[in-house]
Amino acid sequence: MDLGHNKEIQNYISKVCTQVRFHDVHQDVKLELEAHIQEIIEEYSKQGFSEKQAVKQALVQMGDADIVGKQLDLVHKPKPDWTILVLSFLFVSMGLLAMYLIQKQSLLTYDIKLFEKSLLYSLMSLIAIIGLYYIDYRKLERFSKHIYLGTFIILIFTVFWGIQLNGSKSWLIIGPFSVNFVAVSPFLFIAALSGIFNKWDWRNHFKLLQGLALFAMPLILILIAPSISTGAIYVVAGIVLMIVSGAKLKQILLIPGSIMAMLILFIMTEPHRLNRLFTFLNPESDPSGSGWLNIQLSEIISHSGLLGQGLTFNPQIIPELHTDFVFAFITYTFGWIASILLITFVVIFLVRIGGIARQVKSNYGKLLISGFLPILVIQFLWNIFMNLGLAPLTTVGLPFISYGGSQLIINAALVGIISSIYRRKNISQNYSLS
Repeated sequence: MDLGHNKEIQNYISKVCTQVRFHDVHQDVKLELEAHIQEIIEEYSKQGFSEKQAVKQALVQMGDADIVGKQLDLVHKPKPDWTILVLSFLFVSMGLLAMYLIQKQSLLTYDIKLFEKSLLYSLMSLIAIIGLYYIDYRKLERFSKHIYLGTFIILIFTVFWGIQLNGSKSWLIIGPFSVNFVAVSPFLFIAALSGIFNKWDWRNHFKLLQGLALFAMPLILILIAPSISTGAIYVVAGIVLMIVSGAKLKQILLIPGSIMAMLILFIMTEPHRLNRLFTFLNPESDPSGSGWLNIQLSEIISHSGLLGQGLTFNPQIIPELHTDFVFAFITYTFGWIASILLITFVVIFLVRIGGIARQVKSNYGKLLISGFLPILVIQFLWNIFMNLGLAPLTTVGLPFISYGGSQLIINAALVGIISSIYRRKNISQNYSLS
């Protein structure tokens, strides 16, 4: 029986849906009700009822449409995932406190109004989270190719004509703001590739090569910049995304090999990068040169104590304390107990995001989270390990905590999109959105 052409059934379903305030779930509710009504009609038909009688009895058994609608309204009422929102707020608050204390103690050799700017960026990030939470993330999918192309063009401009800082052409000046666009680009590319790779046919040899090319082209530009840390973040996130989208591991094994060859060649042709790697492994080999910073970090961490040393940090010890080494500052100031709590919260935050990915019915939503999660994981782990002397020193900030407007807003946008996905986690249909 075709329920879609039965006015009595469709009127009942429409009446139910009027009580469900979250319009995004109406399509799923309709399909759910039709399937249930169909089962009841079939049961009555087996008992000898005519089609008209079976429909009538089925609707009676379903119950009053208004009551059913109100019950479904409660079931499908959108709720935010408070765990990741509260932890994001906690991380941002910790970053604001750290910036305030660094500014109060004049630990930087230059005045950039650290706390005031951080407060502004925090407010902007809050707006990003709230705005993206209410926007239907599925609307992004149809703009995936545009996002990819636009990001690629801007990245080309940045790499060849951008502002060079610390040996890398990664920055763009946009009005009063400076943006590390190379560091921001993995988020944009992963968002774009999530839509492009949704329902991608990896078994088709042409599609396989096309997909690998779409992944590899941004990486080449990132390495030209150069930014090894950003390249590593993009590689891991991209490989995870491709596997989740249906690519076989053996199909993309050539990527890590090619990338490793590129990275090794790049490092070997840049003596200071090779030196940095060996210094990380043995900082005592050059205590007054390239190993000096590693040794200072080790001293700070070892003298922090359980409860910290308070506001006694020596401003001459660590450069760029507010960005790459804010974890060391937090550990020294508040102690190991505070740092262990922070690490615990980070683990809960990341595990929770992974849990959301498993709950989401939409394949596009799964792909977005599967790509975003490695970006956050690598940023958190690399920064913490780097501060603890367990990873090479590089320009990877602590998400939500380190100073930096563009990175904070991008990470906030990431949380906003994940929250939007969670809000619609039970919606399985990827129907066309107007």
